[in-house]
Amino acid sequence: MEMTMADIITAPNQRIFDVEQLVRFSPEKATVTEIAITPYSSIAVWGVRPGQEVPAHTHPDGQDTWIVVRGELTYYLGNGQKKIISAGQIDVAEPSQVHGAVNEGSQDVVFVSIYSAPSLQVVPASP
Repeated sequence: MEMTMADIITAPNQRIFDVEQLVRFSPEKATVTEIAITPYSSIAVWGVRPGQEVPAHTHPDGQDTWIVVRGELTYYLGNGQKKIISAGQIDVAEPSQVHGAVNEGSQDVVFVSIYSAPSLQVVPASP
């Protein structure tokens, strides 16, 4: 799975970010914008339009925490299992746990991903 970073928004000494101002959307696919990359984590905001998907995947070396800011996603748990996650909810995918999501609703979705590992490794998986 190809996950390209749309932009890297980090600024020296910046510690506070406005997610709604940083989120980007594309008519073609879910869009990820890196907010901050440090030796300890990578923080990004995702914009997912109706019908768009963040394909199921795992990270063998890090935890990926998603915080839904706006909207609702059908979240992949692996083994064909799914769960609805919506604004205000947090999902923690430990290393090698399947995660991904599709926007089956009618409104745009915004979520923050906090990946806790020194480098980002993405392995495609079945939802």
